[in-house]
Amino acid sequence: MAGLCLLPVGCSQSPTQVAGETSAAETKAGSPPGGNTGPPPALVKVAVIRQENIAPEFRALGNVRPRHSSIVASGSDGIVEEFPLEIGAFVTKGTLLSKLRMESTDLDIAEQEAILTERRAELEEIKSPRKEDQDEASARKQAAEVMFANATRRLDEMLALSKRGAANPTEVKDAQDNVDSAEQNRLAAAAVLARISSPRQETVQQAMARVEAQEKHVAFLKAEREKRLTKAPFDGFVVEEHTYIGQWLSKGAPILTLAKLDEVEVEVQIDQQYIDQITPGRPVVLGIQGTGSRNGLASDWEGEVASVVPRSNWEDGSRSFPVIIRIDNKIDTSTTTPTPALREGMMAEAKFSGQNVDAVLVPKDSLVRTSRGTFVYVINPASEGKPTSVRQVVVTTGVSSGTSIQIIGEGLAANQQVVTEGAERLRAFQTVQIME
Repeated sequence: MAGLCLLPVGCSQSPTQVAGETSAAETKAGSPPGGNTGPPPALVKVAVIRQENIAPEFRALGNVRPRHSSIVASGSDGIVEEFPLEIGAFVTKGTLLSKLRMESTDLDIAEQEAILTERRAELEEIKSPRKEDQDEASARKQAAEVMFANATRRLDEMLALSKRGAANPTEVKDAQDNVDSAEQNRLAAAAVLARISSPRQETVQQAMARVEAQEKHVAFLKAEREKRLTKAPFDGFVVEEHTYIGQWLSKGAPILTLAKLDEVEVEVQIDQQYIDQITPGRPVVLGIQGTGSRNGLASDWEGEVASVVPRSNWEDGSRSFPVIIRIDNKIDTSTTTPTPALREGMMAEAKFSGQNVDAVLVPKDSLVRTSRGTFVYVINPASEGKPTSVRQVVVTTGVSSGTSIQIIGEGLAANQQVVTEGAERLRAFQTVQIME
């Protein structure tokens, strides 16, 4: 028990020895002498501020859609009798898409064609009379001529007898009446022959008008029949069906949706900040997955800006403007059904490059965003009597270039250093230690 010190007064060590040991321990731990330790320097990583002439890059997402698509509708009322296509099929212009029942339409056309045949025959009869009718009319005219000649000779005889007193006035009068009657018969026979040989122009025109009206009526019925046959208006893919065999279709009811995919469009939204750098005709590179890259990466496609819509959806708070990009599609015709590389609904990323600007650039990791704004911590190099510290600079961000971003702030210049790691824990004028 002799080695145990129960009371401080009985301890064999002096206060000076204890204090000396404590100071040595603190010094060994790295604390500054004198007992006023303070917060240790914060460990940070830094990067150098650069000033470069860069072209800002900005990207936008959109969906592939066909430049032209059509909801093909029925041109007539009826029940679907044939519907030979399935969704996904490729059709060429003029391919039959659907057929309605035709029985009543075909019967109506046959009836009106028979009437047309009858009216054409009537016209031919009027324009070209039969030879038998002409011969009969000519014979009647000759007979009338003979009768007129006999009546005239008989009248001359009676007049001669009357001068000699051998004929009474009644006989002379009868002879004169016979001449007049024969004259009228002769004129009538001549008129009949002329009418048969050369019909009146008005009669021919009336017959021709009846034929023409009937021809148009038959053509109208055939056009109505064609409306019951719906055909593809252009080469395209069937992307949606709206009917099937046995269904009643009203005039104008949809049959299927046909998409023309030889040329497609992508609509992207471009922020107001960059819209003045987008002009029609400008080439654009688009990254689209599922278009031939076997490793799952996006393939690049060349497109062209077709139009810039000069109206944003500002009523809902948007300040982005629609930009339409047009791309020539690639369609593989070696397969049984042609296969398009770009398909409706694919996501596409458009990559734009803006105009060159002289920018002060820092890594994006150096930005600290708070409710009070965005700022960076700039290194104040160590000087005589002052350790390395940081100052807080409020900045405004600009264009991006890869992992760097443009900043605008007071007192920022190239070759200065900014904190890239550990900035979240810093405060203004805090001392730091830069890690290698």
